[in-house]
Amino acid sequence: MVKRQVAKAVGYSLLSPLIIGIVLGSYYALVTGQSKILFQILMTAVANAHIVGLSMAFFVLPAYTLLLRYNKLSYSGVLTAGMLGGALFSYLFVAGSGMVFIINAVMAAVGGGLFLFSLRRNVRRA
Repeated sequence: MVKRQVAKAVGYSLLSPLIIGIVLGSYYALVTGQSKILFQILMTAVANAHIVGLSMAFFVLPAYTLLLRYNKLSYSGVLTAGMLGGALFSYLFVAGSGMVFIINAVMAAVGGGLFLFSLRRNVRRA
């Protein structure tokens, strides 16, 4: 039962590229007045979704289990692990600096937040 809830929470965390892509794309589409920039930014975010997956696998889930084991679970710890993982994997695979680096780190942190939020929501229901 617990494994199913964790797997479901990881699935929800993979929605973060869509959320970040739609929010940033909508903002830039409104600011610049070009509607096709929304699609371009959304596709860039989806193309970098592997950063969120790697961050979840190597940083967020181990941090979650460690913090849960020592009864110190908090949003800040999981979000920090997500942002650190996003920054590391973004640096290794995509960009060493610039806006893409920052967006990938924020996208991974949002993924970690969605993971913990959906996990806590599912645990309360059970």
